Amino acid sequence: MSVYREFKVGGSNSPFGFLGPLLILAVFFTALFFLAKGVFWLLSWVAPILLIITLIIDYTVVTDFFKFVWKLLKENTIMGILALLLVVFGYPIVAGYLFFKALGKRTIKKAYEKVENERNIFTDYEEVVEEDNFLELPPLNKRPEAPKQSKSNEYDDMFK
Repeated sequence: MSVYREFKVGGSNSPFGFLGPLLILAVFFTALFFLAKGVFWLLSWVAPILLIITLIIDYTVVTDFFKFVWKLLKENTIMGILALLLVVFGYPIVAGYLFFKALGKRTIKKAYEKVENERNIFTDYEEVVEEDNFLELPPLNKRPEAPKQSKSNEYDDMFK
């Protein structure tokens, strides 16, 4: 005789059956919070370095971003203020975003230049000496065309 054991986290008939899944959910979100907090702390220390590297790689990414925020302030003031608050309080995330944008732009630019350079490179060629009898065909003997016979019927007469 076999004994089957079953493990249930919730759904039992007891009144405290919901505590197991609730406890697992609380542990999951706590771990997620501390993970996000650690990543944000690490980015806050690395952000100034990332911003300097971004300016070295492609300074137009940073200037375009601030032009975008300025344009947003002019056109939609509330969204512009929210964007400014994001820049001030979320500067590590903004610096990381600008760094990866500059890196991607640089990679695409290098790939485009590589394709353009390959397109403009001419290959070496070898001059081929043509032979006199190369593809020389015998003269074409034309058959005389037979005169067209004009058969007349009632159907053809309708279109004349």
